[in-house]
Amino acid sequence: MIHLVAFMDIETGLGRTIFQDNTLKVSEILIWPMISALNNFVIECTASERGLVNAALEDIKIYLYSPLGEANPLRVVFFTDLFDNNEYLEKKGQAIFSVLSQYISFETFDPPIEVLGRAVAIAKYTQVFPSDVLDSKFLDLLRQKLINLEESGSIYVADFFIGDIDQGKVYTFLESSELQEKNSVILFAELLTAFSIESEIFVKSSLSEKEKKSLEKLDIQTEGLVEGWFLKQLSEVESDFWLVGYFYFVKQKEEEIIQYLNWTADELKKRLRDFNMGRPF
Repeated sequence: MIHLVAFMDIETGLGRTIFQDNTLKVSEILIWPMISALNNFVIECTASERGLVNAALEDIKIYLYSPLGEANPLRVVFFTDLFDNNEYLEKKGQAIFSVLSQYISFETFDPPIEVLGRAVAIAKYTQVFPSDVLDSKFLDLLRQKLINLEESGSIYVADFFIGDIDQGKVYTFLESSELQEKNSVILFAELLTAFSIESEIFVKSSLSEKEKKSLEKLDIQTEGLVEGWFLKQLSEVESDFWLVGYFYFVKQKEEEIIQYLNWTADELKKRLRDFNMGRPF
């Protein structure tokens, strides 16, 4: 979720806030020169012409988008939760810039109220997952199918949930804290950053020694077992929602597991079909 949006000149350290919620208390006298200094530090230390793109301050991410290209010093600055998707932020940044471009000034920033309102609406926009479309009969069937796979030894589920690209986890089907070697919400965000927010993702990897030891402590045989991540967008149009699976599975059972995951995604898509997911930007 976005907590602050501003525009700034990365060279001069001047900035103006467009929107800020109650989560942060930011001193404009301090924050923009600090970001400018960090940008100069990144350029000097890495010999990168791009400069600072993102940074983390505890649970807050600072992300800088260049609406006019990286050679221009103008940046749209976001303060967000750590898991907010960068590609999605850039889409919002371009839309906000398109609305405000003729009013951007570091001396007097005073756009018409209705124009500023449009920019703030883009910054605050989020899709709210309609959990009421998940009827109990479907949820019971979904979980029972998954439990059957677990009891057969084909799969061990660490986390199985609906993820939102700007709100993290919004609905959990099944999870096991004992099996979670990684933060599933952060990894969900990182995988989308590495690939695309408009794609389907299935990633598998060999178990690390740490994972093997942790699983064996739970009396799980690790021979033939691999780690898997499955992400699938829950709409044919623009949607913030993804089916996310983080699990360990027997490699020989991959086809059966993919069938189950695709069945789940298809059933969720049917239930979300009447939910308007078009973004206003």
